[in-house]
Amino acid sequence: MKKLLSCSVLLSILVLNSGAGCGSKTEDPQPDNFQSLIGKWEAIRFVYEIVKQDGSEIDTGTELKSKGTVIIWEFFSDGRLVATQDGKSREVRWELKVKRLNGVNIDVGELKIIGTQEKQLAETLGQSGDLTYAIETSSEVKIMSLRVDATKIGPYKKNTLIYTYHKL
Repeated sequence: MKKLLSCSVLLSILVLNSGAGCGSKTEDPQPDNFQSLIGKWEAIRFVYEIVKQDGSEIDTGTELKSKGTVIIWEFFSDGRLVATQDGKSREVRWELKVKRLNGVNIDVGELKIIGTQEKQLAETLGQSGDLTYAIETSSEVKIMSLRVDATKIGPYKKNTLIYTYHKL
């Protein structure tokens, strides 16, 4: 039960961080020119892929909108990101490094979210610098998948948090 509680606390931090709070002014990075990411994306679910200390694996998560949580990320080509959760918005910056493309889709990439709160969350997760997600997209089904290693804050051998977004 304590393990589930710690995962729930992390999810709450990540969800609240992604959409609420005050705006932050940071340096102005210019993202890679990748137009399929530009626009509005709605978070539809999150899943934890967990490997327990004994090696057993579990997946746990939830559908966000059906639970009353609405998170919208709007990416702009000038590197701005407006994150909105349940009507409260804030603006941060983003950078994208695409390592491998599959047609117009990001097959392997790195998405950095740049802001004061994001830097603090990255530190909590064991990342240095800005909050960094592994990113994949599919333009055919308009899906974006963001992965982050959340092992450091829990009792598990491995814990990966995966957000799935749908393009609006």
